Amino acid sequence: MFKDRFKDKVMVVTGGTSGIGKAVCVRAGAEGAIVVIAGRNEQRGQAIEKQITDANGKALFIQCDVTKKEDIIALYAKTMEVYGRIDVAINNAGIVGDSKKIEDLTDEDWFSVVNANLNAMFYCIREEVKYMMKNEQGGAIVNTASVAGIRATPAGPAYVASKHGVVGLTKSTAMDYAKEKITCNAICPAGTDTPLTEAAKEKIYAKIAELKAQGIDPTEFMKNSMIAGKTETLQKRNATPEEQAATILYFASDEAKHITGSIVASDGGFTVY
Repeated sequence: MFKDRFKDKVMVVTGGTSGIGKAVCVRAGAEGAIVVIAGRNEQRGQAIEKQITDANGKALFIQCDVTKKEDIIALYAKTMEVYGRIDVAINNAGIVGDSKKIEDLTDEDWFSVVNANLNAMFYCIREEVKYMMKNEQGGAIVNTASVAGIRATPAGPAYVASKHGVVGLTKSTAMDYAKEKITCNAICPAGTDTPLTEAAKEKIYAKIAELKAQGIDPTEFMKNSMIAGKTETLQKRNATPEEQAATILYFASDEAKHITGSIVASDGGFTVY
């Protein structure tokens, strides 16, 4: 923990009500940031706001569904109305989607993942740079991608494509706004102990149980699901949300002012081998 590292800086965190996003909000609040917690779940968001303010931090929950462009526009407009500036943006919201090969992927499957992971990122960054360009000191943007933005995973075409898109968008943003003193970097987590990861695994195991109940051998499904690929890091464990938050907040801080356009594998060595 670094006291006052983000003192009085306004930080917007999407997907801030659980997992990595929650860990970012709580630590940033403890390090002096004015934290804008953005997410769909009002109860969780208000609880995190209270957790931060009860610890003498500053926070505001704004309900936002990043799959809705109007919600994203309203999020940043409200932040500007209340605080008058945006210094740091953590674009963390996203989903995994169902484990399917492309031949089985419906239009709805595809667009639900791409809208949540890539289109939302585009809308967020477009608003963020618009307001950050008004800051004399610029700003910092950190995007949550995935190891699926660096390499493929089995039965994840929409997820892999969307996260590769996040990586490309990060590099492009870094290139276009360096002159405005805006940095843009992305972290690429592997397995992290979050509700999102657990929900994705549960879907796969539920499908296996369903096939078994129908008297169908699930072997073929398992061969073509996300769990068929490499799932273990060099450290032989998942990351904690707090470990991912530590990496994100480094790139959001002034310590990383000279780093932009970087795609960081925060993956416990998953992509090394």
